[in-house]
Amino acid sequence: MIKQDWLSIINPENEQIAKHRSHLRVLWTNQLIFKDLEDNLNLQTICDYFIYLFREAFSSDSLLLGEMRILALAGQLFANSLVLSDKLIDRQYIELNVSSLLEIQAKQFESYHLLHQIFPPNTTFWQRFRGYLSQYTQACLEENDFISGKRPWSEYTESVAIQSIRDRTGVAKTAIAGLVELAQEDKYLNQLEESISNFYVANQMLDDLLDWKEDIETGIPSLLLSRLIDKSPHQYSQEELEELRKKLNHKIYYQGHANYVLELALKHLDQAEILKEELPELLWWNVTSKLRHKCQTLIEDIAGIVQKNLERAKKQPKFTLTPPLAASEWQQLSWDGLNFIIKQWQLGFGEARHIMVFAQEQGFSSSQEYQYGDVFQRALIADALCDVDEQLGGLLQPLLKEEVNYLLNCQRTTGIGGWSYFPDLPELSPDADDLAQIMQVLFRLGHGAEIVKFCETPLKFLLEDCAYPDGSFETWIIPQNQRTPEQENQAKWAKEAWGTGPDTDVIANLVYALWLYDSQRFSDQIKQGISYLESQQQADGSWLSSWYHGPYYGTYVCLRLLAATKPDSPAISRASNFLKTHQHSDGGWGLTEDSDSLSTALSLLGLAAVAKLGGGEENNNLATPALSFLQSCQQPDKAWENCQFIRMEVGRASGQVYQILSYGSRTITSTFVMKAANAWHQLSRQTIL
Repeated sequence: MIKQDWLSIINPENEQIAKHRSHLRVLWTNQLIFKDLEDNLNLQTICDYFIYLFREAFSSDSLLLGEMRILALAGQLFANSLVLSDKLIDRQYIELNVSSLLEIQAKQFESYHLLHQIFPPNTTFWQRFRGYLSQYTQACLEENDFISGKRPWSEYTESVAIQSIRDRTGVAKTAIAGLVELAQEDKYLNQLEESISNFYVANQMLDDLLDWKEDIETGIPSLLLSRLIDKSPHQYSQEELEELRKKLNHKIYYQGHANYVLELALKHLDQAEILKEELPELLWWNVTSKLRHKCQTLIEDIAGIVQKNLERAKKQPKFTLTPPLAASEWQQLSWDGLNFIIKQWQLGFGEARHIMVFAQEQGFSSSQEYQYGDVFQRALIADALCDVDEQLGGLLQPLLKEEVNYLLNCQRTTGIGGWSYFPDLPELSPDADDLAQIMQVLFRLGHGAEIVKFCETPLKFLLEDCAYPDGSFETWIIPQNQRTPEQENQAKWAKEAWGTGPDTDVIANLVYALWLYDSQRFSDQIKQGISYLESQQQADGSWLSSWYHGPYYGTYVCLRLLAATKPDSPAISRASNFLKTHQHSDGGWGLTEDSDSLSTALSLLGLAAVAKLGGGEENNNLATPALSFLQSCQQPDKAWENCQFIRMEVGRASGQVYQILSYGSRTITSTFVMKAANAWHQLSRQTIL
């Protein structure tokens, strides 16, 4: 998004351009053409205002508004067509999207049609445009040679990578060529072209760092990856690729490769701003400064995170464990998950950490724009380890003690205390989900005094200030009265960004924590919460989740609560039937027609909660093929794949969701598989006995 002070300059023009764009849309089938340009008006991109960034480099009386609007719209259409082209090229080994091909043709036709209205065929503009397109085409073909393996990645040197970026993004220089032609001034042509090229080199360095996992998946070469591997990822087996990802994750950040490409980006930004003193009024410098700030901030944040992790690794006590011989196939799965989780614990659970950008330009106040959170994840892991520790006679207690200390140290030190998903983000309030998960861990490990000391205050405000008469309550724990300035700001962000209102997944988790902690004292809240959850059950027997992908997490936590507190609830049989009817032929469950390990583990946990009530033969019949499925999903290190778990709907607060951000990790998937396998091992032993 661009800054508000730019909007007064650019928005009036964009509104006029949008009218012309809407007219073009009705000329083509509404199934595909131009729809995205209309639907994403709330997400301005650089393409929407690109030519206006350079207007001050030309005499104001030489540029007519009508011609500039035509040039701007043509640029939007053509740039969007190239984005689609790049997606098709990048995904050539995955699928061919016919509608996108047709959309590319339509947008380029309309772009050419517009350009011919202001540039006759014999003008220099078309010669320059052809040159830019020729360079783009050649760069795409050369990149494809690296993707296919025709050329080894060892040849993707720094000079090759930079030239490829310059050529692939060269079409952006068409904006300058158009302005030069309209103004009949070419004084700054070459320098502005160089500025654009250097900016896009810097931007690509940042993108390559942020998207390296996706580039590995699609086989797209980058300077960052070519410093680490010498052949296309398509030439690796799936097992080799999985091992490669794990090794690269550490090398990129701990061996200086991330820092190298970011410093290279800053070097090219210096070159991009060579005209800054001569043309200080260019809006273009806002864009280059924004990218510079991102790169500098990321360098600082990476250094801080790496340093923290290294210090934590030094302080981390040593812990090793060899589980006893497994007594069942289920227990073997559980031990496999445990071994992986212990290894991740030794590494500080870096793989489980959720990292997101909260930029100051978006209104966030933290100087650390890259925020990371692992509180909720580590509380989930600790809870699962408590399950397994019951089978190990307390051997995991040293590890669990360290985890409790870590969780308590992550408590917010301002306001009412409590925990938030990103502990260092001031705009994010404490929440009921983190509170619930940590209460469960503290209770299970006998830390009643710590619950009183650290949890009672946020719990009081949640149940008194954030509850509704129907038994539900808000996720965000923000006092109603006598708020601090920080709490007022948190309430504003909850209302305008995160979204307010009750979330069934969070309510089920918190009510379960209340039942564990003191079922008699909180009997009214538990009863009302259960009634609310029963009323929210879907027609198919599932429960939806606000903060988790798919229906399986919500269904599991609701079943866990009902089986423990109201075993005669009719909702239990409906939920059991939902799980039964949604099991796939391979024995697993999934968010799509394909099964995945996380959905399968969550479904098994829901079924285990029901099976403990008795009459488990039918559930056993569902669990047996699920065991085979989970065994088939194990990767070379005996752990399980990264699955989508947590979701954040961007735009939820306004009622118009325009993007869904996702989080998942192999550690979390393996944690739930371990927990489910342990539960079914115990059930299988009870059946035998």
